Amino acid sequence: MKGGRRMMRLRGRGRLGQPLQRLGLVALLLAVGLGSDFHYAPVSAAPASIEALQDELELQLHAHDLELTADYSGDRDQLSAEVDQLVGGVMASDDYMKYIVDSYIYTIRSFGAAAKVKVNIQYRESAGETEEVERRVAELLPEVVGVGMTPEQKVRAIHDWIVTHVRYDESLQHYTAYDALVGGSAVCQGYALLAYRMLQDAGVEARIIEGTVASGSHVWNLVRLGSSWYHLDATWDDPVPDRAGIASDTYYLKSDAQMRVDHKWDAAAYPAAVGGV
Repeated sequence: MKGGRRMMRLRGRGRLGQPLQRLGLVALLLAVGLGSDFHYAPVSAAPASIEALQDELELQLHAHDLELTADYSGDRDQLSAEVDQLVGGVMASDDYMKYIVDSYIYTIRSFGAAAKVKVNIQYRESAGETEEVERRVAELLPEVVGVGMTPEQKVRAIHDWIVTHVRYDESLQHYTAYDALVGGSAVCQGYALLAYRMLQDAGVEARIIEGTVASGSHVWNLVRLGSSWYHLDATWDDPVPDRAGIASDTYYLKSDAQMRVDHKWDAAAYPAAVGGV
C-alpha cells in the first residue's frame, strides 16, 4: 500500500488580538487497496461527478455530522487533483457551518473502480448548541423584529439588539453564536455568527466576511437590502469596555469604500457593496 499525506494549519488573530478560530487541519491520504473502514458500494450507486460528490458531503455537513463519508465512482485522478477544492467547497457551502468548524481531516481510499472520501470534523459549536441557538433565535425574533418592519428596520433592530446584549469577550475564549446568545459574551466570530443566524431567520440575506484589521484577522457581516449589499460590523459598533445600552452605528450599512478605511478583505470573494448610509 502506498500513500501520501499533507497537513496544513490555518490560524489567525482578530480584533484586540483574539484568535479567529477557523482552524483548518486538513490531511490527504491516497491509498490503493482496501482499508478496514472501506465500505464497498456498487459503482452505479456512488456519485460519478465531483459536483454530485460535493452535494452529498454538503448534506452531511449541514446535518452537523462528525464524519462525512461518500463513495465515488468517477475519475480517481480527477478526484486526487481536485480534492482540496472539493473539501474547501464543502466547508464554504454554508457560512454558519464554515465558521463553527474547528478542524477537519480528510482521506481518500481507493480500490479498483471505487473510491471513498471521508472527512472527520471537530466543531467549535456542538450540534446541541447549534440547536439551542436556533431555538432561542426563533423565540427571540418576534420580540426584536416587529410586525410590518421593512428589511432595513429588521437589520437595525437585530444589529442594535446584538450590540446591547452581547459584550466583547476580552478573555478571547468564546467564539460562537451559542457563546454570544447564551453566555452573553464572544469575540468577533460570535457576533458575526449570531448576526448571520438572526438576519437569515428574519428573512434578510446575509453573509459572513473575513478579512483583516490593524490588529489581525477579523470577521463581520454583509447584508443584502433589495439589490444592494452593505457591510455590518456589530463587533466594532459595541464599545469596549462594554457600556450598557450603547449601540454605535459607525459600521452600520457601510459601502466597500467606507469600510476600507480600516478593514481589508479579498474583494473578489464577496459581493460588492457600492452604497452606504
